[in-house]
Amino acid sequence: MKSIFLLFLFLALAVVLEARYNPRKGLAAGRQRKHKYQDEGEAFVVLVAGSNGWYNYRHQADVAHAYHTLRNHGIPEENIITMMYDDVANNQLNPYKGKLFNRPHGKDLYKGLKIDYKGSSVTPDNFLNVLRGNASGIDGGNGRVLETNENDRVFVYFTDHGAVGMISFPDGILTVKQLNDVLVWMHKNKKYSQLAFYLEACESGSMFESVLRSDMNIYAISAANGHESSWGTFCENDMNLPCLGDLFSVNWMTDSDGEDLKTETLEFQYELVKKETNLSHVMQFGDKDIAKEAVALFQGDKEDREYIEDFGLSASKSVNWPARDIELNHLISQHKKSNDLTLSSKLEYKINRLKETRRAIKKNVHMIVEKLFEGESEDLISRVLTQSRPVFDLRCHHIAVNIFNKYCINFNDYEYAMKYAKVINNMCFYRRIEEIILALPDICMEIDIEEEVATRMEKEFL
Repeated sequence: MKSIFLLFLFLALAVVLEARYNPRKGLAAGRQRKHKYQDEGEAFVVLVAGSNGWYNYRHQADVAHAYHTLRNHGIPEENIITMMYDDVANNQLNPYKGKLFNRPHGKDLYKGLKIDYKGSSVTPDNFLNVLRGNASGIDGGNGRVLETNENDRVFVYFTDHGAVGMISFPDGILTVKQLNDVLVWMHKNKKYSQLAFYLEACESGSMFESVLRSDMNIYAISAANGHESSWGTFCENDMNLPCLGDLFSVNWMTDSDGEDLKTETLEFQYELVKKETNLSHVMQFGDKDIAKEAVALFQGDKEDREYIEDFGLSASKSVNWPARDIELNHLISQHKKSNDLTLSSKLEYKINRLKETRRAIKKNVHMIVEKLFEGESEDLISRVLTQSRPVFDLRCHHIAVNIFNKYCINFNDYEYAMKYAKVINNMCFYRRIEEIILALPDICMEIDIEEEVATRMEKEFL
């Protein structure tokens, strides 16, 4: 009797452990196996890491990982176009010179990576021209663009900072209007049969929500909904590196690394990644029928793969940080670990400066709203500052964020300012674009974040 009880206890424990450690448990098995794989046309890929700087390490590691995942599933090198600033692997702060990792003690992902657009050639215009297949519009890089037709499938993976209705590049921003315009153009000009777009960024859902049509043969997945942060992963690591990856990105690539993609659908991958990405709401948009297609049609169908990332610790169970807090949290972590008084002092200064910069950005955004809505009720001003809504007027949003970026606070200089893009979207809800165009340059004339922060630092900390 005792032996039967122990056997029952063992089996029950096995079931619990499987449910805990097998993320596929509980997902509809039919989504993984019922699809009949059919290969028509070729698969072409565009990979973009839209940031630069040491603390944005994860974006370039994500793209390097994606490159190897796709190559090892059989996507030809000549079918992949990669955009990456390439200032991390050989950065002076990198203790592993010439190497990139997407998980602790994983494989070196920089080795064998081919980059088509580096440094100053990683721009919104070049990205749009790559998608259009417009080689004459390219400035820098090796000039490669998509050369696709109505029989081909296109897979786009973009990872970077984002905000309501915009994603960032090292120099410049790309708005939801610009992205939607190029996707509509590609569909109209028969540049693909089907297109899948994976977007890793804060508030990334806002790039598709209420905008991406369902009749263009485009299926999009975002790392977060339209009003929340995406998350970095493997942030507290023993390699003395910033966050090594992004939670959504590592999850989809880990799945792709380990699977026969001919028998897995995009829908199944979406459901799996949605389950594993437990700190933001992974969303899907566009043509849901494409979700029934095999992942292999977009990411490759090779079975005899040489490259599979070391799995080890699950990303969702590692230390994860909100994307906009990664630099600050990493500096705080380093400060806590440091036993060097000189280094500790430098880190403390950087931490205080970042905090003061955030304070200055918030104060100035409030000032802009109060002046733009001068004479209005406190309730209205509060709604402008706090409400979250989809981008409803693409033209107004596009113009307003670019005016703000030029005359008020530059998003490339101050990534944290992207948090307040929702405020700009709300301006378009309560004011006509003509009023915004006239008012913002004058209101923002005296804003100087750098000077304000320097003055405060001198007064408070020196």
